[in-house]
Amino acid sequence: MEEKYLKDFIIILVVILLLAFGIKTSSLYKKVLEVSEESEYKKMALSEQLLQKIQQIDSSIQDRKNFVFTVDKDPLEQNLIVKTQKDLEMQWRDEVENMVRLEMTVIPDTGEKKAAISYKGSTTLYGVGDKFDLGGAIGNGAKGEITDIRPGEISYLINGKQLDMQLKPIPPKPASIKTSTNKAKSIREYNW
Repeated sequence: MEEKYLKDFIIILVVILLLAFGIKTSSLYKKVLEVSEESEYKKMALSEQLLQKIQQIDSSIQDRKNFVFTVDKDPLEQNLIVKTQKDLEMQWRDEVENMVRLEMTVIPDTGEKKAAISYKGSTTLYGVGDKFDLGGAIGNGAKGEITDIRPGEISYLINGKQLDMQLKPIPPKPASIKTSTNKAKSIREYNW
């Protein structure tokens, strides 16, 4: 018998709880509907000037998000004015690779004369009558035709002009690059 009363008691308790939650919810809903149009926080609202400043800051942030950097170096690096040792080394290498330079001439007693011309980091052997690339020295894509090879120099024809090119050594490294690389090499060099 006790189980029957216990079961009835639990059902009544659940119904009472549901009614209490329903009443509480409806009273909260009525409070929400009764909120006035005039807020008590109206005095704390933004002034027109402050709103414009916030909008300017927001548009500035959006511009910065959409900005694409077109520089080769890191824009956040602090020493962009002073070139680093690595920058100087790369600049020197670029200069050497982009110059058209006569490296050597081969004048055998018998056979064909040859000239070694270096450009863009590679060296090619040319004979008399061959055309070689002059790079940006004369014009874009200009080709010179070798007319004569003499010891230490060549003569070539370009756009109807006869010009000469002498042997040219690789330009020396700047002193700032030499000091650091010599220190590193002296550590690695062995005296057999």
